[in-house]
Amino acid sequence: MEVSIPTLQFTDFLVFGSCGAIFLCNWMMNRRKIYFLCFGGGYVVCAGMAAWFVDFGAYGSLWSPIGWSLTGAAFWIGLRLFDGHPAVTRPMLVLFLLPTATHGILACAGFSPTTAIAGSTLAYALHEAAAALYVLRMSPARSPLRNLIALALLTIAVAICLPLLPLPDAVVGLPIVGIFVVDQVTTILLTTSILALEAEKAHATVETMARTDGLTGALNRQGLAAKTSGDLGRAGIILADLDHFKSINDRFGHAGGDEVLREFVRRAGTLLPGDSHLARLGGEEFGIVLPGRDQRATARLAERLRHIIGGTPVLWREAAIPVTVSVGVAAMAAGEVLHEALERADTALYAAKMEGRNRVRAA
Repeated sequence: MEVSIPTLQFTDFLVFGSCGAIFLCNWMMNRRKIYFLCFGGGYVVCAGMAAWFVDFGAYGSLWSPIGWSLTGAAFWIGLRLFDGHPAVTRPMLVLFLLPTATHGILACAGFSPTTAIAGSTLAYALHEAAAALYVLRMSPARSPLRNLIALALLTIAVAICLPLLPLPDAVVGLPIVGIFVVDQVTTILLTTSILALEAEKAHATVETMARTDGLTGALNRQGLAAKTSGDLGRAGIILADLDHFKSINDRFGHAGGDEVLREFVRRAGTLLPGDSHLARLGGEEFGIVLPGRDQRATARLAERLRHIIGGTPVLWREAAIPVTVSVGVAAMAAGEVLHEALERADTALYAAKMEGRNRVRAA
């Protein structure tokens, strides 16, 4: 059965146009997500190329590598923006210009159209392979969706080179058919994979919001429970409560009190080890879990925390807000439930407050 190139060309146009419309609609719903505009714009260019060129792979026009470069550049820039990286690097600029420059230089030097096409095709294949390498290098461990994106880009790089192979006349059209098939399959794979990654990112954001205190950026109770689920082994527990916090709110307003809470988290963050977990448990009370620490080491750290919080007033607007903190310390044994150790730390915290505040007491 003979395959109709115009039919494949038309289906190419439909697939590119549909995927481009999907990305552009996503961008219109959230204009800050410029990467959707890049993906959509790239596919619109692809749709135009599919409708314009009569015989895919057998033309000598300079417009072909220009279209390739625009599409590849838009897609690679979109991937970088999606990852939160700067849009373009210097090596990328070179790769963006390489297909068009190669085609133009070879044509101006008097080489045949076939040679010019071969040079620009290989240059664009290098561009797609470099984009695939970027995706692989930036992929988190065990990220099948990103690996699928890289595989799709590598497949494009290989497929566009197939017409350059010396093939018998009987099968010379098969590589062209293969390019169309690869175009359509990889476009669908790339579109669905990117949208799935966007959904995954949105889910992770919601998860973070659900487990993070919105004011201070510390964990909340749910977040602390999630971080400390399972058997931590032994751990040090610190329960800290800002002294006379109501009077801070009364004197400096709730905005001033909020700044004190945020400053507590900032100062604590400079002191706590990387494997610790800091959570705002409610109001002006904070809990800290220190895996692997015994009670003595935890008490020393609690004293340092008390000094770093109380040693310098919190600057807010034109005011210097004096702050002190009372701290209760407990040790959690291996296999023990966290809330039991927190209860002991709370008892020690109550003793610190009864003894005059601004001190550390151990359970």
